[in-house]
Amino acid sequence: MDNTRLMKIRILASICLTFGFALLMPTYSARPLGAATPQPTPRADPFATATPPTQAGHGENLFFVHCMPCHGDQGQGLTDEFRTRQYPPEDVNCWESGCHGDKPYDGGFTLPKTVPPIIGPDALRRFSTVADVYEFTRRAMPFNAPGSLSPTQYLQLTAFLMERNGVLPSGSALDPAAAATVLLREATPTPASPAAPAPASGAAAFLALAALGIGVFGALGWLLRRKTREKL
Repeated sequence: MDNTRLMKIRILASICLTFGFALLMPTYSARPLGAATPQPTPRADPFATATPPTQAGHGENLFFVHCMPCHGDQGQGLTDEFRTRQYPPEDVNCWESGCHGDKPYDGGFTLPKTVPPIIGPDALRRFSTVADVYEFTRRAMPFNAPGSLSPTQYLQLTAFLMERNGVLPSGSALDPAAAATVLLREATPTPASPAAPAPASGAAAFLALAALGIGVFGALGWLLRRKTREKL
């Protein structure tokens, strides 16, 4: 092969490589060389940062220790998504893993099939006041050890739930007396008493007065005619 033909082949190969690289450039620009396949961003570790030293801040710490395992890390309830993300694979189905089934092993307990959300739209709507939430939580929670926390801790938990649900502003101080005055839903309206009969309309009153006047004038006319006859 002569040098002229070899040179033509080299030039043609260079042109092909240049066009091929130009076509692939957008792909490499959009995804840098060596970039890994994007992965879902995990939820933040609740204990990675310190909570504020407020009543609700202490309640947040209590929530993640005593409430999160059943009510979810966002208060969303014991959802499929939460269990799959947080529970070990062998325990994702709580009701078949041996700890929370129909016949739990020693130290376990039977878990309800549905664990409701306690943070989010329409959460805690079964309660009328913040005090109702406090009293129920103090009496019945945690599910496996009701009443095992102190009154102060139950108030802290309640304050945390109220702040997360937008019922109380951040940093509020809560006590049982004040909690009884904070409504979570509108009270059921009291049925109205039967309305009193409406007064007669203007036209009806006028007709009644006209009839009375005609009757009075008729009686006076009859008396006048009678007196006239007696004189005759």
